[in-house]
Amino acid sequence: MWTIPKPEISARETFDICIEGIRDPNLKARLQGIRQQIEDADTDFDARGVASQLYAIAQAANVVGVAGAVTADEMVKLYERHMARQKSRGRATYDKIMVGALHGQCPFCGHLPVSTLDHSLGKAEYPVLAVTPINLIPCCKDCNHKKGTAAALTPETQFLHAYYDDLTADRWLYAQIVQGSPPGATFYVNPPAHWDGVTAQRVNRHFRELELASLYASQSGRQLQNIRSSLAKNYDAAGAQAVAEDLIERSDSCAQVTVNSWEGALYEAAANDAWYCGGGFRA
Repeated sequence: MWTIPKPEISARETFDICIEGIRDPNLKARLQGIRQQIEDADTDFDARGVASQLYAIAQAANVVGVAGAVTADEMVKLYERHMARQKSRGRATYDKIMVGALHGQCPFCGHLPVSTLDHSLGKAEYPVLAVTPINLIPCCKDCNHKKGTAAALTPETQFLHAYYDDLTADRWLYAQIVQGSPPGATFYVNPPAHWDGVTAQRVNRHFRELELASLYASQSGRQLQNIRSSLAKNYDAAGAQAVAEDLIERSDSCAQVTVNSWEGALYEAAANDAWYCGGGFRA
């Protein structure tokens, strides 16, 4: 899980751009009539995001304004047709949010490339936030699909939010080498002792629901094979200790980028595994 800067784009500005292309006069009037609600919801979302209380935002079937209600379906279509669609008026804003991901990689898994925007709070369940930039997170399609649209109703069921939940200073991702031919690895969460119970539950749920253990394990086998030749040279020259030192150096280098890098966790686990350093890497 990576933390990325939230987009400095107002919901009202985005909303106004999106509704410029609406031709139905009745719909446009009703949309113009909820501009204040869009702005208020943006402010409320930001405050609750900072306080880790997004679960407290109420779901709604529509957005009621001075010219009548705008339905959830109409807000969903506004997003899909006038923001997400290529060459639509709001697509420039969509693209600005997309490029906010570090190195173009999904902040949810920290591995796969960004290919879509995820609604932190689903657009059908929270229509007032359908085109709100801080409710839109660049991510990969796999994480977007696995996260789903089910709303969090309690503090511990909130998915980690890439704009508000900064866990980058704490180490929580670890790995263990699996002996075999070829060798592999398993990954798991080990929360630091100073975390509160809710934070630990949220991280564990994020890791479980997005199936990150399987994702990282599927990549670790290939990664271990990629460094096999290099480790063999170290082993033949100076033995198991040289292999362990090489792996620790790789792990430390990864940690300089992010302390919870799956590659860093993999290299650390390999360095601490006597079987692997003693020649198991050749299996």
